[in-house]
Amino acid sequence: MNYYEWSQEYENTAREMDSMVMRLKKQRAAKGKSDKKELDDKIAFYRSLRNECLRIAAHLRKRSKGVA
Repeated sequence: MNYYEWSQEYENTAREMDSMVMRLKKQRAAKGKSDKKELDDKIAFYRSLRNECLRIAAHLRKRSKGVA
């Protein structure tokens, strides 16, 4: 596997995290205040994972071009 393909896998994982955040947001809309806090924590967690995946993907893409 080369760096470009590896970066694509990280981008796919980031999209999966986006999907999870959207599902959690829909669940959050129908929950009470105590449940919303728990869902907010989960949303923040998945967003941080998504951002990390995107950072890694960008780095790998640069490596594939010989920049990094």
